[in-house]
Amino acid sequence: MKENNQNKLIAGIDGSKGGWVCVSSDTNNTKKPKFDIFNKFEEVIERKFDLILVDMPIGLDKKLYKGGRVVDREARGMLLKNKSSIFNSPSRMALNAKEYQEANIINKAHGMGLSKQSWFLFKKIKEVDNFLKIKDRPKIFESHPEIIFQVMKGEAVETKKSTPEGIKERINLLVKNGFDKKFINKFINQKNSFYKNDDFIDSCSLFWSAIRAAKGQEINIPDKKIKDDEGIIMQMKI
Repeated sequence: MKENNQNKLIAGIDGSKGGWVCVSSDTNNTKKPKFDIFNKFEEVIERKFDLILVDMPIGLDKKLYKGGRVVDREARGMLLKNKSSIFNSPSRMALNAKEYQEANIINKAHGMGLSKQSWFLFKKIKEVDNFLKIKDRPKIFESHPEIIFQVMKGEAVETKKSTPEGIKERINLLVKNGFDKKFINKFINQKNSFYKNDDFIDSCSLFWSAIRAAKGQEINIPDKKIKDDEGIIMQMKI
C-alpha cells in the first residue's frame, strides 16, 4: 500500500441482493465520494483500490470454538446492542459444500453447527476469499457497520437498521460525521432490486472507516493481528 502521505483510492463496500455496493474516493477528495454498484467482487478488484473495507468475514479458521473467531468474539463484546448482527463465521473446510445440510455437517465436525445466516453468505464469502490469496491485490479488511455507527454516536445505537427510524438515525449520524446529505439523498430510497437502503447506508459507514484507516486512526479488533492458515489477516478496522 502507498505511504500515508500519498493519495490513495479507498472504498467501503457492502454486499447486496444484486452484488456489491460501493462508496469510494481518493484520500484527497473524501468529501466528494462516488457511489457504484458491482455484480461481482472481481469488478471491485479491477478498480485498483488501495484500501477496501468490506462487511464480510475475512480470514477463516478451520477449527471452530464457541463464540467463533477471535475477531467475532471481540467485536460482539464491543457492540452494545444488536449483538446478533455479528454471527459466527464458517469453517474454511465447509466453504465448498454444495448445500446447507452438507455445510452444516462439515462445520459441526470442525467444532460447531452452521447458522442459516452464515450459509446464505457463502457465495459472497467465497468471492472475497478468492482474492485474498492473490499476492498483487488491494489491502482488504473486514469491518462492521453496526460497530461503526456506535463509534460515530459514542454510545449504543438502539434502532434497527432495517426500520425507517433506524435508517433516519444512521443518516443523521453520517451527516454529523462529515457526509454530504445531498450525496445520501441522491442514492437513498432507490426503487430497484439491486440494493436496499441499509446496504447503501452501510457502505457509507464503511467508507467513513476506510478514511480513518487510511490515516492510521482506526480501531482494530482485535488489536493484535491474527492470521488464518492461508496467511489472511483476521482483523476488523473500525
